[in-house]
Amino acid sequence: LYLGCDLNKMDFIKKNNDIPIILWNHRWEYDKNPEVFFNTLFKLNNDNIKFKLVILGEKFNKFPEIFNKAQEELKNNILHVGYCESFSEYKKWLCAADILPVTSNQDFFGVSIIEAIYCNVIPLLPNRLSYPEILSKDCFPELFYKDNNFYNRLNRLIRDYKNLRNSISDYKKLIIRFDWQIIKNEYDRTFEEICN
Repeated sequence: LYLGCDLNKMDFIKKNNDIPIILWNHRWEYDKNPEVFFNTLFKLNNDNIKFKLVILGEKFNKFPEIFNKAQEELKNNILHVGYCESFSEYKKWLCAADILPVTSNQDFFGVSIIEAIYCNVIPLLPNRLSYPEILSKDCFPELFYKDNNFYNRLNRLIRDYKNLRNSISDYKKLIIRFDWQIIKNEYDRTFEEICN
C-alpha cells in the first residue's frame, strides 16, 4: 500500500510569478543526486536562462559540498536556503514555487513530490524509480526525462511553465488518490481481509 499524505493541510493560495521559481524540497543527501540538479542550474544560469531558486530540506553534519557551491554561484537567484522551522513556512515556499526538477537516485515513494504537485508545482521527473507509477508517464510524458536530456527538458519547462499551469489540475487528479482520507480506507479494507 502507498503512504498516505495529509494533503488537506496543504491548501494554499498560488501566486503567478513572472520569473519561475525552481524548488528543491528534499534532504541534503547524496542519494537525491544534488550534483546533477545544481550543475544543470549552473549551466542554465550561464546560458542566461532566468529563474529563481528555493532550496529547502534538512541537512546533517555531513552533506554534499555542491550545496555550498550552489549558494555561492547562484546567490543572485536564491530566495531561500535551509530547513523550514515550521510547516507554515514550508507550505509558503511550496506555494510560491513553479517547477520541481527531481534528480534522485533513490526514492521509494516521494512524499515531497506529492506535496509539491498538490501545491501546483510542476514536476520534472526521471523516467525511473517510483515516479512513472505515481504520475503516469503515458498520460503526462512532458513531465518525464531521460538522464541525458535533463538540461533540455528543464530549459524547455522554464520557458513554457506558464502554459503548463493549465494542466496542473490534471496532475493533481492523479495524486489526490494518495491523500490520507482516501488511502486510510484501503488500509482498513486490507486489515479486514488479513484478519478474516
